[in-house]
Amino acid sequence: MDNKDLFKTFYNDLYKSILDEYYGEIDKMIKSNNKLFIIMIIIFAIIPTICLWMILFETKNIIPLILLTIVYDISVFLFFKSNCRDNNRNLLNNIKYKILDDLLTLITAEENTSVIPDNRISKASFEKSMLFNLDKVIYNGSNYIKTKIDNKDLVLADIDIYTFVDKYKQEHYHIGSREFVRTYKLKKKKDLFKGCYIGSDTNRNNDILIQLVPHDIDEKNDNYTLIGNKIDLENSEFNKKYSVYSFDEIKARMILTLPMMEKINDLDKVIANQKMIVFKPDGRYVVFIKDMTIENILNKNLPSNRNIKKELDAIYNIYTDLSKIFEISNILNNSR
Repeated sequence: MDNKDLFKTFYNDLYKSILDEYYGEIDKMIKSNNKLFIIMIIIFAIIPTICLWMILFETKNIIPLILLTIVYDISVFLFFKSNCRDNNRNLLNNIKYKILDDLLTLITAEENTSVIPDNRISKASFEKSMLFNLDKVIYNGSNYIKTKIDNKDLVLADIDIYTFVDKYKQEHYHIGSREFVRTYKLKKKKDLFKGCYIGSDTNRNNDILIQLVPHDIDEKNDNYTLIGNKIDLENSEFNKKYSVYSFDEIKARMILTLPMMEKINDLDKVIANQKMIVFKPDGRYVVFIKDMTIENILNKNLPSNRNIKKELDAIYNIYTDLSKIFEISNILNNSR
């Protein structure tokens, strides 16, 4: 389903009733919030204002009274309006994940897909890539997805990997005519990677790894664990993009055949973002795609009010970007 109009036709025919249900939830919430908003304004703004004026109407300080009531009523109005807006946003966010689940089923034909927004990939899965040094780096994650593609297990997730570095700040001060310098040591967060994690089942034991990293990564950087020796391969275009590390050069060359390197080069035609890939000898892999997150894919301006054209454009964009992630996986699955 490559054609946008074809997708929209399919989407309209198959999905319109589901969208009606989703947006029906939003409409109900908005109406409920509006009623609650009016009640709260009456209780906390209008009634207190009337009582205040009945008590203090005879006061000579009428101008301060007017200003006080205006400021108070505006503050109450903005407070409850903000609460209503947050409730609507939370509901739309929940619907966003329902749509994600639907689109994943459409792409993978897998009905048992799990979408757990607040989960992250397990430490065991992260460790199995052995690409980042967990003694030096910290990682957080979200938008955990477990599914299958071509009957093979696949895990997707957003991941944020960072460390802290020492920064020094100097403060100059004077005592009498003498100048002194005081030096402070500060910890500052340094981002190493923020993007998407794609993993075929890597939790099984297998000590041999083939690591592909951008060629400009400093092999002496102790935030990374580059396993083994650097291996030069025969594809010049591939060598411009990646450095390859492994203790087992024979296994590395068995995995990274000329056709496989061509396929990996072609990954940039699907997603141009910087990638790091870890292979195991049986073909299992982990891919880190920098600066592309599921969260950003979902934030495609899905409208909070019914607008058929805007919602179809937004969902088509979500579908297209999700499909790119699965196309990366398809290429690697079919290149062994």
